Amino acid sequence: MTLEQALARAVQLHNSGRWPDAEALYRRILQVDPKQPTALHLLGVLAQQAGRSDEAIELIQQSLAVKPDYFKAHGNLGNVHRERGDLQAAAASYQAALQVEPRYAEAHCNLADVLAELGQESDAIASYQKAIALKPGFLQAHNNLGNAYKAQGDLEQAAGAYGSALKLRPDFAEGHNNLGSVLKQLGAHEQALASYRQALALKPNYAEASNNLGVLLQFLGALDEAASAYRQALAARADFADAHSNLGDALQEMGELERAVASYRQALAIDPGLAEAQGSMGAALLAMGEMEDGLLLQRKGYGMIDFDLERGVSVDSGDAAGPANSAGA
Repeated sequence: MTLEQALARAVQLHNSGRWPDAEALYRRILQVDPKQPTALHLLGVLAQQAGRSDEAIELIQQSLAVKPDYFKAHGNLGNVHRERGDLQAAAASYQAALQVEPRYAEAHCNLADVLAELGQESDAIASYQKAIALKPGFLQAHNNLGNAYKAQGDLEQAAGAYGSALKLRPDFAEGHNNLGSVLKQLGAHEQALASYRQALALKPNYAEASNNLGVLLQFLGALDEAASAYRQALAARADFADAHSNLGDALQEMGELERAVASYRQALAIDPGLAEAQGSMGAALLAMGEMEDGLLLQRKGYGMIDFDLERGVSVDSGDAAGPANSAGA
């Protein structure tokens, strides 16, 4: 077996999930050629996938020392930094990849994701648009562009971006949920309900969509349906503190104060600092005549406020050999 054949076999093993076998073969390749850049790079990717981020950085940097123009290695180094929470280092790596290969659409999208996390929405939008210009069918870029527009308050543009994502993939549940949240803010309530329901038809255990559906139904006064939606969210995710709190709000509006308090207690057991649950539980206790505890909780919280998870759901993109993806040279 030649070195090239061994490397191709290692990549095949890597992509098929046979990580120990792939790692062993990458290491045998490096015994023969310690500076083989692709083996160093992909062994670094594998190390990150296995949770060894320090080793991943070291190996990918070794690869780049041998081959400084290895743009996919720059991109995956950015992915490692991003997973470690070092957004500035991640941005620098994505920018290095783009200096070598300006047409690297995934790096434009990944850079945009990091810029959005850093609160630089205008720069993020420009990078998403570059990614889309290079790769018009790039689902993640369209969806995350919608998130960036929404963060800027440009709801019409956000709706357009989500719509573009859904044209590419009509069964994209997260896109329907994101579109629903924007339509709700635009006052298109019936369309928003339809979007949430479509998300749930595609992904029945989608807790965030069930919660968002409940919030809108509650706003529209359909309390029984709202409570049912919150319970659906909790069936999918029992530790969803916001859905417990929102269920408490619906029950309180329905006059079921004891059950409401029980829901708030569950929310606070999961997230003791959830101000919405504290304030709303305080209001319920006051209505039940428990003045001391009610006033204490109202001071901690701030009254009955619906909590709506309307932030768009981002979809991470990355190189085909990204830390959470498959291997490739």
